[in-house]
This record gives sequence, structure tokens and C-alpha cells, in this order.
Amino acid sequence: MKVFLTGANGFIGRHILKACLAQGHQVTASVRSAEQLRHYFPTARFTEGNFATDHEPGHWLPRLQGMDIVINAVGIIHQRGANTFDAIHRKAACALFQACEQSKVKQVIQISALGTDDSAFSEYHLSKKAADDFLTRLNLNWVIMKPSIVYGPGAKSMELFTAMAALPWTPLIGKGNQAIQPVHIDDLVRALLITITDESIHHRYIDVVGPKAMSMKTVFSLLKAWLAMRSKRFILVPNSLMLVLAQLSGILSTSPINTDTVKMLNNGNTANVQPFITLFGFSPVAFKQSLLQQPPLISDVIYARHYFLWPLFRIALALLWIMTGIISAFIYPLADSYALLAQAGIPDNLAPLVLYSAAVLDVALGVALLVGWKVKPVAMLQIAIIVFYSLVITLSLPAQWVHPFGPITKNIPLVVATLLLLAREK
Repeated sequence: MKVFLTGANGFIGRHILKACLAQGHQVTASVRSAEQLRHYFPTARFTEGNFATDHEPGHWLPRLQGMDIVINAVGIIHQRGANTFDAIHRKAACALFQACEQSKVKQVIQISALGTDDSAFSEYHLSKKAADDFLTRLNLNWVIMKPSIVYGPGAKSMELFTAMAALPWTPLIGKGNQAIQPVHIDDLVRALLITITDESIHHRYIDVVGPKAMSMKTVFSLLKAWLAMRSKRFILVPNSLMLVLAQLSGILSTSPINTDTVKMLNNGNTANVQPFITLFGFSPVAFKQSLLQQPPLISDVIYARHYFLWPLFRIALALLWIMTGIISAFIYPLADSYALLAQAGIPDNLAPLVLYSAAVLDVALGVALLVGWKVKPVAMLQIAIIVFYSLVITLSLPAQWVHPFGPITKNIPLVVATLLLLAREK
């Protein structure tokens, strides 16, 4: 089969790409950047596609020529800039589906989400549902697969849950009774491969879930056991407080934690697994069993323990820059600042401009880092500024190198810390 796949750079899409190629299908993956995928999947074809902007059928028609099956696995959990739920989940998907109808592809498989029904309330679910509903009205053979939380190697949601389980005290919303029914990525992909080859499967909504529902407290307990943690301690967080913390997290990071995800979790994420078993002829693996089959690597444990330290690390660096700018401009005695600038060779008439320009730049770079805006170029500019300041002070005020408070020597670990942040972003 000639398969056209979107979202191949994502967790689900990458597993679909690998499985389809292994089954002998000819896969064309539409991605923004294929640099890494070309290396790992040399037999696949790649074409450029941007769900943030490609909102007309004409964008997709040339890419669909000769395709038998289209699989849409694009999805986001966090909105940022042009990557909104409406743009990614609805507009681009609907344009793609219209192009599929015009191209007369044999089948369209939409990877949606459990909860995209009449009870949907979040922007995430409503945008997915809008695309699902649009697809069902077209003259196409369609299948809409609605997975619960999907876990497996590379799953962002399970990375978050594992990191929370690795905390000395794992927070629970309320009493942790929220019900989820996680499904392993291998079971989702296996069902999709059957759907591709079985022509009797069409015009169907398919709930893709694990064998049984479990509470979040149970999930965390199993993950703690998987990480070989000796104690299973929890802290109960009121729902109202968790919503506030989630809103703050949504602003300051690209973490899956935001107000919508907390509300969705509270709403539950479960379905009857029997129709899935009857349709595909196999039962999904149980969450506990899958953990036992794959003991954690040391890297898994380290990653889980560092998960929440990295955003704190970025926030700490950001606050350092912001406070430096504020102190320079408003708190440190101006006379002393001007005296230091004079020693560095700055003329008196330029001293105020240099002082306040540097303070504004420090605050601006700190705020950009705090909100996660263009972290890579901001961090590189910060390193360049630190190095520049250090060279100027070395030439004009070399005694600062032996100052007991280490105003210059502290720049060395600061540069290294920023390099670590850059490496993490990459």
C-alpha cells in the first residue's frame, strides 16, 4: 500500500512509520523537518507539510497523488504561537480530508482521542471532534481511532507521570481517584496495521484502550515500584490549587501540564475494551505487565529524577538575568556604577546610556528565557554577553578576578549552566 502519513515526527507517528515500513508499505511522511527521520528511516519518502499554515485542500492535493491510504497522526497537547488546537487539529486536518476526497484515496485513518464526543469541553477535544465530524461527512472510507493515554518509549504523558512518581512525595489531585485506561503504543499500532489491510473495517469509531481502568494513584504506585522506590508517599493537592499550578506551568513551560489537561484528567479517560478485542482479535497488554516486561534503564531513572529540575533550572537562570538588570538600574548606587564604567573606559556622557541599555537587555533576555521564547538564540546571546563582559572587565579591571566575592569567576559556571540548558533544548 502507498501510505501518506502526517505527524511522523511525533511519538505515535514515528511508531506508525516504523511499523508500516516493516510491513512493506511505501510510506510518504509529511513533516516540517525530515532531517532526523531521513537518517533513521532511509526507505521512507518525505514531503514538506506544515499543519500550522496548510489550511487549504490545494496545499495537500499535490502531495496525495497516487496514495492509497492517508493516516493523520498529528496532534499537540500544548498551544504555543501559531501552533493552536484550531489550526493544527481542525483547519489543517479538514483541508487534508477534503484533499483526500478529491484525490479519491481508498481510506483515511484519523488518530483522534478518547473523549472526542458529545461530552467534550476542552479546546483540545473540541478541535479534534470538529475534524472527526467533518471527516464523517465526506465521501470517503474512514476510520477514527480514539486512543486513551498512549504509553511506550518516547511517550510525553508517561514521561510526566514517571517523573511525578519519582518525586519523594507524589502529588495527587484530590485523592487520586481519576480513572484512566492507558494503552501501549504497540497495541495501537498493531490495530492500525490490521485496519489498513482489512477492507471490512471502515466507517467506524474505534476506542483504543487498555484492558482495564485504573486510578491515577494506582498508576503512580506501579511506576514507583517500577523505579524501585522504597516508599510510596503521596501528597493530596486540592483541585483548585492544582488548577492554579497547572495554569502557571502552561505559561512558563511546554509541559503537558496545563488547566485543560487537569480538567480532562478529572473527567476520566476510559471506555469498554471488549469491542476492540472483538474487532481485532487480541487483548491489549496490561499496564503492570508491560512495566514488568521492560525494567527501567539507568537513563530512565535519571531522566525521571531530573524532569522537574530542568524547568526550575531555566527559571533560576531567567531570574538571575532579570534581577541583575533591576539591581543595576534601580538598586545599586548610581555613583558606584558610573565609577566602574569610568574605570572600564566609558565616557561620563555615555555612562547613563550604557548602564540602562545593559539593564534593559538583561531584563529582556531574562523574561524571554522565563517564558520559553526562542530559548536557543536567547541562551546563545546570553553566553556571548557574559563572555564579552568578562573580556572587557579582564582588560580594564583585572583585579576583579581575585575579588573575594568572585564577580568574574562566577561567570564560568554560569556559561557552563547555559550550555547545559542549550544541550537540553536540542
